Amino acid sequence: MKTNIVPNFIGKRWLKVALRSIHLVGVALVFVSVVTGSHNSTSWGIAMISGLGLFTIEAFSNLLWFIQLRSLVLYIKFMLLYAVFAYPDYAWHCMITMIFLSGIVSHAPSSFRYHSFIHGKKIASADDIRG
Repeated sequence: MKTNIVPNFIGKRWLKVALRSIHLVGVALVFVSVVTGSHNSTSWGIAMISGLGLFTIEAFSNLLWFIQLRSLVLYIKFMLLYAVFAYPDYAWHCMITMIFLSGIVSHAPSSFRYHSFIHGKKIASADDIRG
């Protein structure tokens, strides 16, 4: 079973590192924007475009990503992002929660990140689903 749409390519790791670094800067600028009450569309653009790039590479390099806890955390972060706009009085709370969740998932062991919330076990490849 083929689980990737985006194949491995030379420089993929460095592209992800660059996108992640740009994303961190964008999110930091968005956080400042939220806390100060200013509206900086450039910050939002940096955060959203780099985040979309990271999502595309991660999710479509391994379609199993969609059923792993690391994707579930992203779904939660999307809901929190909606809450930033829907409940502006709680925007900074939502931003801190998103940053906290990101830190946990990015530094969690693979047994957590690759755990399938559908199968109830670590799924790193299609073979893990069958076995």
